[in-house]
Amino acid sequence: MLWIFHRDFPTLRFRDPDDAMRLQQVRDWIGGQGFFDVSQHRVNPPIGGPMHWSRIVDMPIAALILITRPLLGAWSADIFACAIAPLLTLGGLVLALYHAVRRLDGQRSACIAVALLLTAPSILVQFTPLRIDHHGWQIWMAAIALAGTFDSRPARGGVIAGLALAVWLQISSEGLPYAALSGGVFALRQWIARDHAPRFTAYAATLGGAAPGLLIALRGWQALFDAKCDALSAPYVWPLVALALTTPVVSRLAGSASATRRILAPAIGGGCALLLFLVVGGPCLSGDPFKALGPTAYKLWYLQVMEGRPIWEQGLSMAGVILLPALLGVAGAIAAATSQRDRSKGFDWLMLALLTLGATLVACLLMRAMTVAHLFALPGIAWLLQRLFVRIQAARSPLTRVPGSAALILLTPVGLSAAWIALITPPAAPTRQASTDCRAAATLAPLRALPAATLFAPLDIGPDILVQTRHSVIGTAHHRNAIGITAVIEGFTDRPGDARKVAAGVGGGKGAGYIVTCSGLNEFALYGKASRHGLAADLARGINPSWLKPMPGPGPLHIYRIVDQAGVKAIATPFMQ
Repeated sequence: MLWIFHRDFPTLRFRDPDDAMRLQQVRDWIGGQGFFDVSQHRVNPPIGGPMHWSRIVDMPIAALILITRPLLGAWSADIFACAIAPLLTLGGLVLALYHAVRRLDGQRSACIAVALLLTAPSILVQFTPLRIDHHGWQIWMAAIALAGTFDSRPARGGVIAGLALAVWLQISSEGLPYAALSGGVFALRQWIARDHAPRFTAYAATLGGAAPGLLIALRGWQALFDAKCDALSAPYVWPLVALALTTPVVSRLAGSASATRRILAPAIGGGCALLLFLVVGGPCLSGDPFKALGPTAYKLWYLQVMEGRPIWEQGLSMAGVILLPALLGVAGAIAAATSQRDRSKGFDWLMLALLTLGATLVACLLMRAMTVAHLFALPGIAWLLQRLFVRIQAARSPLTRVPGSAALILLTPVGLSAAWIALITPPAAPTRQASTDCRAAATLAPLRALPAATLFAPLDIGPDILVQTRHSVIGTAHHRNAIGITAVIEGFTDRPGDARKVAAGVGGGKGAGYIVTCSGLNEFALYGKASRHGLAADLARGINPSWLKPMPGPGPLHIYRIVDQAGVKAIATPFMQ
């Protein structure tokens, strides 16, 4: 992967704007920004763009930069850290998956599962060099939790899974359904088998004890009382504390002599957590924190981010990519469970099938969650491939053995995805010239010649502008900055006269110095389609209002200096008011 992506290194050509924003967050922290302050102060200055990201992901990147900066210099140290950090995380994922599958089905299956992991495109894409966002960490924590699920010592396994989920929740609230899923599977196993009762108790106590401790360490004491629906905060952390306090007590009092007694601890502990969430949850009970964006930003930004949309809004090819590896893993786990002579081992496989099925349901609601579903599917696919290979190799005819063995590649994650896409994709249309990369360093280079200013630029190129230049921007595609996001969208979709007032009102009323567009950017084209008479549509047609002076220069990037801004009364959006 280092070789495949090495051409992107010299200019820090990130795969996703979130990777650029992550590097800027680390740079600001190294440069003196407070540990608890994760806001981006060059976004929507002087207010700043609030963020919900965790310092956990920042730490290894910052450490690699600080270690190598004296040897390589600042820019090369950034490159080194951004290239190596994802591969170190991938190493942790490989190790965690190996241990999880070895505990489930032995060393051979563990090695096959690792090989399948390294050919699973949906997972591997989150660990490529320069992919420094938090998605790889979430997959890694899922693998550690899976290892705890099959630990031969139930109490230790519960602690491992609880710690993994506690870390996951600090990184992203997307870990909440998996915390509930793991708890449900552990409770079911406790109800079935007495000797597994310590796993759920240890899990509940560890998760509910570690979550608030890590929250204080990473965000300060006030985070225990803040209500943020998009991150671990009071509405979520206190129910976890209630789970941690009630479960061991009820477990001790009820004992584990019968199935009825064993189910009391999960039922009462989970019930107390759910009841407390209903009391303190407030707006988080709605389940969609992005509604706070407002109708404009919700429609023209959030609903356009397909990785956050459910499966029924995806195309047919993506729906198959999401479902096929996961469902094959479920089928393999169920087949393995029914073939086991050891009853306990059969229940292990059944638990894996439930975990995979639950993760698949989450993936149906949130497309990017398919990575966890595909991870959980790997042990079942590995088991299935082994059994099929043995049967095929037992055939007498080489005409059966050779093609049959080779055909098994179609049951790997990459084989399933490729076969499905090839099956349902219509014949390719005539190829078009590749679109311009508006986020590339070469495209943004003209901005470096300008004096430091606040730029009114599309959301998707904002993070790269921060990394590549000294300018500030009004908004980026990060939802807590609803003010900046709304201002950018309204400015580009309003008629030029109103857009002028919007541009004058940003930056704490100081106004933006320049408007930046890029002719190859999908986001900019979307604004033009949304409002045929808006500023974006006019600029795309080459119609420049009198208050914008085009800056000469080649390339797809178009820079306009805002002139005659004095006396313009700013328009205040509902967020600004």
